[in-house]
Amino acid sequence: MSTSSTAIGKSRVIIGAGDMLDIAWHAWSGVPGEGPVGRLEISQAADYSFDFGVFERISPEQTALFIALNERFGNFKRMEIVQAAMDRGFHLASVIAPGANVAPDAKIGANAFVGAGAVVGSAVVIDYNAVVNAGAIVGFGARLKASCWIEGGVVLGNHVQIGAHATLRAGVVVTHGVKVGRHCEIGLPGLYRKDVVAKTVFDPRYDEPIVVHGG
Repeated sequence: MSTSSTAIGKSRVIIGAGDMLDIAWHAWSGVPGEGPVGRLEISQAADYSFDFGVFERISPEQTALFIALNERFGNFKRMEIVQAAMDRGFHLASVIAPGANVAPDAKIGANAFVGAGAVVGSAVVIDYNAVVNAGAIVGFGARLKASCWIEGGVVLGNHVQIGAHATLRAGVVVTHGVKVGRHCEIGLPGLYRKDVVAKTVFDPRYDEPIVVHGG
């Protein structure tokens, strides 16, 4: 399994907020033989800007870092912290929770997360900053592009492609070979047999999908 695992000799620290900080901390702490995991909560102002002073408390030369934040604002807020960490020279690790079933040849990118009970099949590629939550299933040869969010209970068939910054909610099943475009949010449970164009929103409050044009 190809991952951006903890660099040798570096301590492990998670920066984040909310439930995802707790989930990732427990997952990484449960990995045997790698020592304790530090955790730092990042604060956010009323205008949703982050206090990046938290990075001053740790050294990029001595720290393997994971950024833990939910899918708010289309996953861009998580990406904002990731970019700030990269600009400061931090090594970003991936976190695979104990109990996840990940094929040995799956490729897991930097700051990607795979939750407990998730199944990731052979030849899968999960790009950087993507999240596969507990209990999700990712079929053979699937590709999850950067900063997407897959909730628990999602099932992705073989060779499915999920675009960057897409969000798939619980109860969504995507059949073999289907492509979901970037910036999509599929929140309506059900079986998806056809490609979904970029910037499409399936919201359970509406009878028809919403397609966002421009931008």
